[in-house]
Amino acid sequence: MPKSHYPGSGEPIVFFDFETTGLCPKKDRIIEVAAVKYIPGAESHPHMQRLIAIDKPLPGFITALTGITDDMLQASGAPMDTVLDEFIDFVGDHPVVAFNINFDARFLNAAIERHGRRPITNVGHCALARARAAWPDLASHKLVNVARHLDLPLGAAHRALDDTLLALEVYFRSLQVDRGGDPQPPPNKAMASGEPSVIPVITGPRQFRIEALGTRRYQEVFERVCGPRTVKGAALDIQVQLRVESGSNAVRVLLQEEVVGNLAPRVALDFRRALAAGGLAEFKHFECSAKIRGGRIVDSSDGGDYVMWLDIPQDDD
Repeated sequence: MPKSHYPGSGEPIVFFDFETTGLCPKKDRIIEVAAVKYIPGAESHPHMQRLIAIDKPLPGFITALTGITDDMLQASGAPMDTVLDEFIDFVGDHPVVAFNINFDARFLNAAIERHGRRPITNVGHCALARARAAWPDLASHKLVNVARHLDLPLGAAHRALDDTLLALEVYFRSLQVDRGGDPQPPPNKAMASGEPSVIPVITGPRQFRIEALGTRRYQEVFERVCGPRTVKGAALDIQVQLRVESGSNAVRVLLQEEVVGNLAPRVALDFRRALAAGGLAEFKHFECSAKIRGGRIVDSSDGGDYVMWLDIPQDDD
């Protein structure tokens, strides 16, 4: 493997990844932690990988996704507070990188608050944001798809150490891509903010119920990412992504880089107009805290259509 894309000098950088029981930091838990400390110029780089014991059975779809089982956690899982202290000590005060770091930062900050540790203030960088900037024409920027584009060995998908190593490769290779003088992204933020990536985050005091169109076409993806939702009105508090499409008026709704629906056409048009008015037209990806309400409608013989509503906070202005 060529190493010309690896930095030969500078301070260490810690790459990390979490596997979790779901998408909501308040309700779900971290079940695996991995981190690699890249030391420029060194022959080897320290790493850690730990399973974490939890007090309830894993959802079946998480075991199917990750291969992690209840037996594995019972046999090899350590208490969260022990692993959290080890992770904080391993990271030290070095910069950190993760793929979709907003997701991992929220789970880390929730665990820190839950276990009474001091917030960490390390500077965070997002390998996903870098990949989007480096290879904007990819149809999907899921980690596995970016890795395939770069012809990287995939390892075990959705296992923390293998995903950490892929994020390391993606991040360093993305920094070598000539962007032809494109504007530089805004500075990265501290991990304690919970929003360290370069992806704009939509926040605000008001809640708006925004319709996201969905059909049976998206049901399998939705259930694979979120778990089964078989009752109309089932709610899930998570972070979603909005992707503004080029060449059409569509605005996609994504969960963990998986498309699960579209904003209704009128709402999508209003959203695009708001971006232009706010000077954000150059951005194509956004994140927002949302309460998803929806799932499979079961009032017809064939299972009905899949629908989804997003309660998205937006600024008053």
